[in-house]
Amino acid sequence: MLQSSGRLELANQIGAEPLSRQPVSSRGQKPVEPAQKPTLICVGAQKGGVGKTTTARLLMHWLDETRRSHVAFDSEYPQGSLKRFYPDQTQIVDIAEVADQMRIFDGLAAARDNSVFVLDLRAGYFFDILDKFDDLMIFREARDGAFNLMFLHVMGGSVESIEEVRASLPRFDGARHVVVRNPANGADLTQWDESDVRVTFERQGGMELKIAPLHPLAYSAIDQSSATFRDFSENKLPNGQAANFSYTLRAYTKNWLIHSMIQIDRLKI
Repeated sequence: MLQSSGRLELANQIGAEPLSRQPVSSRGQKPVEPAQKPTLICVGAQKGGVGKTTTARLLMHWLDETRRSHVAFDSEYPQGSLKRFYPDQTQIVDIAEVADQMRIFDGLAAARDNSVFVLDLRAGYFFDILDKFDDLMIFREARDGAFNLMFLHVMGGSVESIEEVRASLPRFDGARHVVVRNPANGADLTQWDESDVRVTFERQGGMELKIAPLHPLAYSAIDQSSATFRDFSENKLPNGQAANFSYTLRAYTKNWLIHSMIQIDRLKI
């Protein structure tokens, strides 16, 4: 298992009544935020093929490593992508169906601890989920302190991705908006770096995570094995049995995980 100390050493180098469940102060004015509250983290992008499930898998690795209570929802209905790597911690949902929305948001509303709910959004549904969050007053609840809300917005290298960020900037009142730079798919983010959208994003307090690319041979080997990043780096099959993965590819993966976890640490979940 990768230890946090390795990361630290490297880091040193480089309208309606709200549904909120928080108690109300004795004066009946400002809600008193609970000592602990859950967090909903949405991982996605409108554009497909930008590395959103890879980002979700890294987040799941971080949650396992830090031993945070968590559950994930994979909206790649019906087959799922995240669930292939985390079958015991992931539920497949059709996010357009009210019954599946209840599985996510009723659980979030009932949580009384610092559990993390991960929602891996399918491509093409990013703006739909923003609309749905408006309908369900999710942003309002987050503003009122019922829970923490964060969007990990995975950035592709195209003008389309930049315009996607531009269009979504006004939508995150009550949520943290984090752009994830994931060049694993070969995306050239030069246009994003030079865009006025990035300037506005930074001015509004947005954060960027920079996920380095994993060597493609290592990524391919992991994908073929259906192992988690941790299991592959520890030479284990998904069923826990010993594997015979390449030492070299495992070493690349371990180093990549250390750097990636330093980035996710910055979220201060």
